[in-house]
Amino acid sequence: TEYDNGTDSASPVGIDWNNGSKQKVTLGAVGMTLTFTAPAQGVGNLMLKIVQDATGSRTITTWTSVKWPASTAPTLSTAAAAIDIITCYYDRSSYFCTSSLNFGP
Repeated sequence: TEYDNGTDSASPVGIDWNNGSKQKVTLGAVGMTLTFTAPAQGVGNLMLKIVQDATGSRTITTWTSVKWPASTAPTLSTAAAAIDIITCYYDRSSYFCTSSLNFGP
């Protein structure tokens, strides 16, 4: 199942992986920080669906504890209702993540 964190306009946006390995958050503000709470089970594969609200142009500027390929965080899709998927491997200390972007509104 997918855990829905609702629309978040407060920064930091907290994703608690103890609520499930597949989660969704709708962004409601620009320039947000995203933080993760580690899953109690330890090592795992995690997926986060990031949805733009009806306004769009929402951004995440800081990804706490996340490592990206080539040390470069993705530029999220910004159209209203756009969807991006972030997939992570957690090894008990870091989140190694990749992105699948612009699933469109």
